[in-house]
Amino acid sequence: MEKDKLKKQIILILVALIGLCIVINIDTLWNVLGTIFRIINPFIIGGCLAFILNIPMSFFERKLIARKRKKNKNKNKKINKRLLRVLSIIFAIVVILLIVTFIFTLILPELVNVIGLLIDNIPYYVEKITEFANKYDLNVPDLNSIMEEANLDIEAVKQSLIGSIPSLLSSSISFVGSIISGISSFFIAIIFAVYILIDKEKLQAQVTKLLYAYLKEEKVNKIINVGKVTRTTFKNFFTVQCLEATILGTLCIIGMLILRIPYAIPIGILIGVTALIPVVGAFLGAAIGAILILAVNPIKVITFIIFIIILQQVEGNLIYPRVVGNSMGLPGMWVLFAVTVGGSLGGILGMLLGVPTTCVIYTLLKQSVNNRIKIKTENI
Repeated sequence: MEKDKLKKQIILILVALIGLCIVINIDTLWNVLGTIFRIINPFIIGGCLAFILNIPMSFFERKLIARKRKKNKNKNKKINKRLLRVLSIIFAIVVILLIVTFIFTLILPELVNVIGLLIDNIPYYVEKITEFANKYDLNVPDLNSIMEEANLDIEAVKQSLIGSIPSLLSSSISFVGSIISGISSFFIAIIFAVYILIDKEKLQAQVTKLLYAYLKEEKVNKIINVGKVTRTTFKNFFTVQCLEATILGTLCIIGMLILRIPYAIPIGILIGVTALIPVVGAFLGAAIGAILILAVNPIKVITFIIFIIILQQVEGNLIYPRVVGNSMGLPGMWVLFAVTVGGSLGGILGMLLGVPTTCVIYTLLKQSVNNRIKIKTENI
């Protein structure tokens, strides 16, 4: 007993010393962690890509294997599953690239055209605002005179820009370097994701064997359970969100075509894509859509806003509950919490990953609470 106490005291002292060293050298530790994170960042992204690609890849793989078995039903040919796996990965990557390319080629040109149109129409907007202000005797500065004064300083702006050319060149070089580094990291991530997907069963077996070799069986079972819950939750989330976003985007396109609102297809697709972000995503798409419509037909903006509000109510009260159902098992209060906190910590990506992450924590905590209550009930 005394030896055990002494051992615990030594461990506590060591932990305290390590904690003190970390606090003293916190800046150095953050720099080291930042360097390590930058080095392994492509592999983290590769792991995330592998998880996302695994969903369509598994679909294509099941279809190819079923077709191959049906074709070789009366023959004794062995199915080359590795070749089918590679083909499934290629199909998954091509499909995702085609979808992303289609979305960007459909929306970006329209955004560029609208921005140009808005800039060209600035004098018209200034004139209308001035007329509105004069009509209602509002105390608004003369915008035309402000613009004329701004034009008088164009030469000074040019001289300022010429003087800042060296710093702009330096910034451009570093910007190009960061782009090249980002592209190379992205390709490394894709290659790493492909390697993971090709040998995912083998990797899973190796990790399981490693855990059983160095940890107790009870802890390994808990880790495996966490992995299963995480995989199931994220898979359900992405699948359901994609289905729900597709339905919302399709309904938006149909409604806008019926109401003769301009940019029906680009805006519908944009709202469908942004709807992948829970709670606030569709509103972000609607805000960009309103800007697009404003440039060509300001009156239709009101119709569009009313339509989106009605569509959101229908989607939130009828479509989403039926499509999603209880697949996520997360109360609405915690969905809002996850989106808010995730957005504060990680922006759009944080909003997207906040809900499934919170759902994983919620599910694991629920399992733990139920197990503890069950054990206490059995002991009574």
